[in-house]
Amino acid sequence: MIETPTRERIEGRRIAEGTFYDFKREVDLNKKHPGGGKSAKERFIDDVVAFLNGAGGHLIIGVNESDGVWESYVPMGGDREKTCNKFLQVIQSNILPLPTKIDVVPIDVPGGFVLDVRIQPQWRKPFQNAMSGAFYVRGGPRNRVLTVPEIREYFADVEKMETDLSRLFEGFRRDLFSTDHLNSIGRISLGPLGGLSHREDDDSGARLLLGVLPRQHYDRFRPCYEASKSSQRGIAAFNGGWYPRLKGCAGGFEALATRERLFVATDWHILGWVKHPFDFSRERPDISSFEENLRRYLRSLEEFLKEVHVVGPYAITFAIDGLDEIDGWSRPGMSSEIGDSRPSIVENLADLQVLGDFVTQVRSALYY
Repeated sequence: MIETPTRERIEGRRIAEGTFYDFKREVDLNKKHPGGGKSAKERFIDDVVAFLNGAGGHLIIGVNESDGVWESYVPMGGDREKTCNKFLQVIQSNILPLPTKIDVVPIDVPGGFVLDVRIQPQWRKPFQNAMSGAFYVRGGPRNRVLTVPEIREYFADVEKMETDLSRLFEGFRRDLFSTDHLNSIGRISLGPLGGLSHREDDDSGARLLLGVLPRQHYDRFRPCYEASKSSQRGIAAFNGGWYPRLKGCAGGFEALATRERLFVATDWHILGWVKHPFDFSRERPDISSFEENLRRYLRSLEEFLKEVHVVGPYAITFAIDGLDEIDGWSRPGMSSEIGDSRPSIVENLADLQVLGDFVTQVRSALYY
């Protein structure tokens, strides 16, 4: 078990340099190398990248070590919060992709404080020093450069999640379109003029599709998902209210509401659809409400997953079909579908960037 550094553990030499710990006497983020070599900031980023590509760990700044254990402190002074935020901002601005699950925490010592850069294990690898383009990994008390095959293997893990979710999502779409009772799951009946106006029957004609594939999908030692053995917290439905209890079906469990369906597979992937995702009460599609509903829906779904110990990262994808059936609001020449491109890898289902990009696509497809 990796112990969290404290003053007592450091001074008691229970924390020693190795795979999970590294001591730095000081890190002056503004210091340049006199001979034109790496700056202190670039070397610091190398160290953080190495832990990110390894098993995580602690980079402790302000400790003078001897033979890998504490000898004395080189304490910092000033505003603790500003110092922590400065280091965190440097990390977030100089590493690709943007790392998550990193905290910079001060530890009080005589004369001031030292910093504990806490780097939790990451799944979305490899991470790269954006200043130099270098890839490092922590191995024992030293960093080493990742080999080209290792870098490719890291990228392959992410690509596999994207590819597998795309395959599952496409099969889900095919099943929907081939269902005998297709009209009951989100496609309005076509009239003699080729479509029904939402003004006539309050039917938008559009349908939101969702796919989620968590990393636990690949965990061979994780038991299959069984709704009857779960705590079964409520899952907020997209259009308000709550889904009914998940019930068994082929390959997993599903919850059906009037205009929605959510499917949770026994191997942990999730698929769902929502009929009528837009509110036309103002005589136009309310995109702001759509975004709020989708964010709330995803957050509720994520809380449900956390209760059964399924956490990020996730591969996630969205699509909306039937846009051409939204009479008076779909743009001429626009495709009847948006989204459904390569899935995104996210730590949190309601990722603001991914969600924002999708909503932007929605806006561009409709008169608003």
